[in-house]
Amino acid sequence: QAHASKDLEEQLRSVSSVDELMTVLYPEYWKMFKCQLRKGGWQHNREHSSFDTRSDDSLKFAAAHYNAEILKSIDTEWRKTQCMPREVCVDVGKEFGATTNTFFKPPCVSIYRCGGCCNSEGLQCMNISTNYISKTLFEITVPLSHGPKPVTVSFANHTSCRCMSKLDVYRQVHSIIRRALPATQAQCHVANKTCPKNHIWNNQICRCLAQHDFGFSSHLGDSDTSEGFHICGPNKELDEETCQCVCKEGVRPSSCGPHKELDRTSCQCMCKNKLLPASCGPSKEFDEDKCQCVCKKTCPKHQPLNPAKCICECIESPNKCFLKGKRFHHQTCSCYRPPCTVRTKRCDAGFYFSEEVCRCVPTYWKRPLMN
Repeated sequence: QAHASKDLEEQLRSVSSVDELMTVLYPEYWKMFKCQLRKGGWQHNREHSSFDTRSDDSLKFAAAHYNAEILKSIDTEWRKTQCMPREVCVDVGKEFGATTNTFFKPPCVSIYRCGGCCNSEGLQCMNISTNYISKTLFEITVPLSHGPKPVTVSFANHTSCRCMSKLDVYRQVHSIIRRALPATQAQCHVANKTCPKNHIWNNQICRCLAQHDFGFSSHLGDSDTSEGFHICGPNKELDEETCQCVCKEGVRPSSCGPHKELDRTSCQCMCKNKLLPASCGPSKEFDEDKCQCVCKKTCPKHQPLNPAKCICECIESPNKCFLKGKRFHHQTCSCYRPPCTVRTKRCDAGFYFSEEVCRCVPTYWKRPLMN
């Protein structure tokens, strides 16, 4: 428990935006909220939602300290403090170490230097790319022997910044160390509009949306499970395109076999005929693929299974055996040929001894022996 709390604290200290903060604390709720904003606002229509009933109370979004307007204000302030090039006034004399009897007018120039706040104590805001710009100033030297002299001076102008470790700081030049925050999502290209009452400006879709206060569950995840709490339930996930809870792993009605249909509540393929295993009779088992009771009875070789009746039936009969020139054996349900009691030792030419009739018959009567 202590280890988990320490990990959570480290995550919270390292977040760099409202988006990251809410993702750490309330990943499922935050994902749904952003999805609804992209779609044009939170819809409270239950006919078009499929959330787990256990989360209904948490989805009322009524906590005043987490309403959308406050989050917008915090996020705006957060962006202002990020590590980025900022327009600053630089004292020309201090920048170049001019002598005490030389000064410049104007004494300062406006250029860009890195500044802001970093999320980690071990990081500092440093420039990672620089260009040089020229400024024309008056240089004045005292005692005044001649008038102000126009001079052109080059200044380092920071063009991009990054939060870097102190070890990397010593490898950089022309930087003013400030604490900073990694860049967040870019805002709209157009200026924020003044929205009507009960509406807020949405930077993702660049228009005003009806404001819906929202709150988050105090449930920060179950420490006993690796996945934690899910707004859509254990078998579903949020489809960010439609903002609907859908079955995980792309399970759709077409994923079920010909005898099954998708139960959208449990996300399981269920038999269309609603047949249950308990409804199968003796010697039968429920086939989950076919959604029907099938016979599983084991029969002896001479009494094959009749699937329709689920019984072992004899396929031979006295009449069938007679047509084969054999006799019917009731105990084994098979045909057999009794041995001839009288055998002719020798048949005349053109004849052979037939086991079927126990006498000599013409050779042309001969046919392949039947089993």
